[in-house]
Amino acid sequence: MPVEAGELVRAVECAVEEFNRTHGSEGQARLLEVSGDRFRVEFRGSFCLTCGFYDYFEDFAYLLRDCGVRAGVSAVEELEGGAVVEYRLLKEGEEWRFTPERVFLILE
Repeated sequence: MPVEAGELVRAVECAVEEFNRTHGSEGQARLLEVSGDRFRVEFRGSFCLTCGFYDYFEDFAYLLRDCGVRAGVSAVEELEGGAVVEYRLLKEGEEWRFTPERVFLILE
């Protein structure tokens, strides 16, 4: 069953609130826009890069699920001090795992 626009906005705001509560010392999220089955969230902060920068975006998708909406990362635009992440609603039975285009190795 399709998700209504108002329901989607409420679910994303629920996930943003929980993300900011649990990750607030490392980063903050905010909803930028909703368009059909896609939406964009801005993440800003001093994220723990050794923990996996992209893991924060997948964590957000799990928070969305807890708020009643299933979505996956479809694009990431890295910015200085954060990123803008596009999510797409998942269809019934669809699974999603985002694979970044770039991989960084940190050797010490």
